[in-house]
Amino acid sequence: MGVRFTCKDVAARADALIDGELGLWDRLRIHLHLAICKGCDHFIHQMRQTKAMIRASAALPDEEPAPAALDAILARVAAEPEPEPKPDG
Repeated sequence: MGVRFTCKDVAARADALIDGELGLWDRLRIHLHLAICKGCDHFIHQMRQTKAMIRASAALPDEEPAPAALDAILARVAAEPEPEPKPDG
């Protein structure tokens, strides 16, 4: 494998990146790829949001949340900023 990662390499390591389990060299190669590939950058952003929602849902009580609480959760998720688009290069 060369210095640069492919989209397939990034996808295979996405969980490890988000969970902080990658070494420095692999993190640098992924961030280099994300700087030039807006598709992978968006994919990683979506993965981070998904993992955050899963962690948040684990803290919820087992009973059905009140409608106001559900609305607040959905509003918070909708308010998450999208990553800035990177110029194609």
